[in-house]
Amino acid sequence: MINSDIQESLKITLVKPKFTSYQKRILESKKRFTITEASTKSGKTFSHIFWLFQKAHEGKPGQEFWWVAPVYSQTEIAFNRLKRAIEDKKLYVINISKLSIITPVGTIIRFKSAEHHDALYGENVYAFVFDEFSRAKEEAWYALRTTISYTQGQGKFIGNVVGKNWAWKLARKAEEDKDGDFEYFRVTAHEAVEEGILKREEIEKARREL
Repeated sequence: MINSDIQESLKITLVKPKFTSYQKRILESKKRFTITEASTKSGKTFSHIFWLFQKAHEGKPGQEFWWVAPVYSQTEIAFNRLKRAIEDKKLYVINISKLSIITPVGTIIRFKSAEHHDALYGENVYAFVFDEFSRAKEEAWYALRTTISYTQGQGKFIGNVVGKNWAWKLARKAEEDKDGDFEYFRVTAHEAVEEGILKREEIEKARREL
């Protein structure tokens, strides 16, 4: 935990990466929840890690911010991406065994697996990203929704929604209900090419091979 006097004196400026137009629309949404169906390698993970990182720096000491993925190995990948970006900064406390990062303002970023949904119940979570949520069980979403009821926290879902499971239904509800708490986004490979994230020739090559 960080001393309140030290916290008052800290002036932390986050340098925002250059995002694509569709990344900006998603991250700047005014809705409490966003659901994004996006093609592979379109920048959804990178942009949402920064969103969670930024949210954590806006919080108060002890507040938690979660990155949730279907299995531990995926959670670890996201944790390592953020760790590599900040490990040369001496202001962060990085716990590799617990996949957690304490920020200079005293907030905690945790990277958690949805394999055991009981571990997703808590009382101090103020924002989350649910990565590849369509590959997780619905019970994980129930647990997360219960957890943020206390804090009225925000959440963002990202992934490739396939099959008509709970995630598909949630995405369709978000797509159709313009007045609710959800906003829906779809990002295609074509858009990623237009924004310079992917190479057109690589997409065409993949289509031919697959």
